[in-house]
Amino acid sequence: MIQGKDMLFSYVISVIENRDFYAEYHCEKVQRFTRILLEKVIRFCPDYKISEEDVDTICFAAMLHDVGKIVVPDRILHKAGRLDFNELEIMKNHTRKGRQIFERLMKLTREDSADYALYKCCAEVCMYHHERYDGDGYPLGLKGDEIPIAAQIVGVADAYDALISERIYKPAYKPEEAFEMIIEGDCGVFNPRLIDLFSMMRMELEEVHEEIMRKKG
Repeated sequence: MIQGKDMLFSYVISVIENRDFYAEYHCEKVQRFTRILLEKVIRFCPDYKISEEDVDTICFAAMLHDVGKIVVPDRILHKAGRLDFNELEIMKNHTRKGRQIFERLMKLTREDSADYALYKCCAEVCMYHHERYDGDGYPLGLKGDEIPIAAQIVGVADAYDALISERIYKPAYKPEEAFEMIIEGDCGVFNPRLIDLFSMMRMELEEVHEEIMRKKG
């Protein structure tokens, strides 16, 4: 089911990453960091009811978490300096745009189908991966477990990769610095249970990062 869509959505991801040179490999890294964290959630947090079957679905959504950026103008996406208020609001709206893309697909799909469940997960991850556990995120300022757990997990992975990746407006942090920043809440407050699990992952995260940096050359 997911494999049949890989070619289409891989093309979409390549369009996003080609528009934003500094985002190269971001989707892949977020997906792989998400998978590592999911393995810990399944083992240590069974009450979240994430099954082995859910892992591929959530990881697929992780690859597409930024699909809404496809409508963000280049002048904002490539701006070297700090975004002004209006530009920041346009950038933040990528969460809603991503959800809209998958909600349209949901309307074309039977509700009892596996595709519908996949698109629903993608819609939630796109919409909520910038929410924070204390309510200080966007777009809705949800708190705690009002935020779907899949989006919480992808949010941690996304924030970590944003720190260790160079951007046009900032240099990359060292992985060990980024790791501590996530744990200390410097990028917003995350679910403390997920942070406990994240704290076990340092070596795995760095291995993935180093592997992809070698590929990047």
